Amino acid sequence: VIFSIARSSIKSVRWNHKQVSTTAYQLGLLLQSGISLRRSLELLIDGSKTMLYRSLYEVIQRGQPLSEALREKGFPPIALALLESGEMSGNVGEALQYIASYYERERKYQQKIVSAISYPLFLLVLMNVFFLVTILFIIPSFTRVFATMHIELPWMTKGLFVLGTSLREHPLLYVSGHVVFIGILIYAFKQSAIRYRFDRWLWQLAQHNTFLTSLYYTNILHIWSLLLDSGISIINTIDITKHIWRNSYGESCSNQVYDMLCKGHSFCESLKSSSVGNPFIWQMVAVGEESGELVAMLNHCSHYYESLLTQYIARMERLMEPILLTIMGVGIAILVISVMYPLFTSISSLGGQ
Repeated sequence: VIFSIARSSIKSVRWNHKQVSTTAYQLGLLLQSGISLRRSLELLIDGSKTMLYRSLYEVIQRGQPLSEALREKGFPPIALALLESGEMSGNVGEALQYIASYYERERKYQQKIVSAISYPLFLLVLMNVFFLVTILFIIPSFTRVFATMHIELPWMTKGLFVLGTSLREHPLLYVSGHVVFIGILIYAFKQSAIRYRFDRWLWQLAQHNTFLTSLYYTNILHIWSLLLDSGISIINTIDITKHIWRNSYGESCSNQVYDMLCKGHSFCESLKSSSVGNPFIWQMVAVGEESGELVAMLNHCSHYYESLLTQYIARMERLMEPILLTIMGVGIAILVISVMYPLFTSISSLGGQ
């Protein structure tokens, strides 16, 4: 069976991980309890304020399968693949629970990453606001004081005064300059050639960097194992997942894997020749193909990189706060020294007289 869901388009609903997980869990739980699909949808219609279950029920009433009804609503390709496999094997409820557990796992990972960077970002914004207020409103008062004292200022103090004066006199120039700079970066990143070169550099770096390897392969290895375990062939699995790498160079490498598999090469050979994975992954895949335990080997790899990614996220949470606090402390020290050093120098010179 050839799955065309990899090219399915989102028509009416933009699904997030929580919506997919909740919908699949509720429907799967009712189906596994022995309730028919139509009756399950009727129960969900009564307990939900959204129109999703009602529209699904109407499509089911026309005789279409659940996967087709969800495809019309833009259900994610990975979830559709698992669901179609469940429909063919007669285990729709189990397939929906697979979908729910996978997307709930992905949602928790997103929350971990957001929580890891949210507090450092807050400190970074607070630090910038503090320095901006200091340069715009506090430093100018010292400028007038030093002007009346007629003393030679150190270069650091002069630089702060010049920066504060230029920011007050030409605020639009600085704002427009930052906007133009950010716009140029966004425009350059959207250019396919530049994006491809950047993604290729990241992909090659991931061959030797454990953090990037964990970031790229934890998710995809788990998806491969889920799809293969649900009865989908390796060729269709690669075809379905080649668009979810979030790396344009990785997608082209995945296309090479697909082409080599279609020509009859082994999975390990295809991955190695296409630069997908690393020696550890290739070795585990080779062992899995030889022993017939490819799903188990992919699961082992996924869990291994998942534990590494968890450690990296925890380490990042521990390190980012002290690093940013150190930077803030250095910035405050520069401000204090720039202002207080000339004052102490002038007071000492007056005392000496």
